[in-house]
Amino acid sequence: MRTTMATAAAFISLTFVPALAAPPADQDACNKLSFDLAEKAVAKKLAEADAIKVDELISKLEGQCAESQFNEADATAQEIEGALAK
Repeated sequence: MRTTMATAAAFISLTFVPALAAPPADQDACNKLSFDLAEKAVAKKLAEADAIKVDELISKLEGQCAESQFNEADATAQEIEGALAK
């Protein structure tokens, strides 16, 4: 019973923590976020269709970082995280 509750608590914290995180503070943080998500995607070894979608989202994120659209970048990063969680 304790193991099940601990597992559920860990899952919930992993699920909701990204949603509570603040948007990147500046371009460097945004670019680091983009790079980290790209590395995570490569390590995940996604199916081709999923990899293409994530690649498009990472390109979108990089553009948002370049334009200092940090709130939009945060939303895109969460979308990427969701795609990687599948």
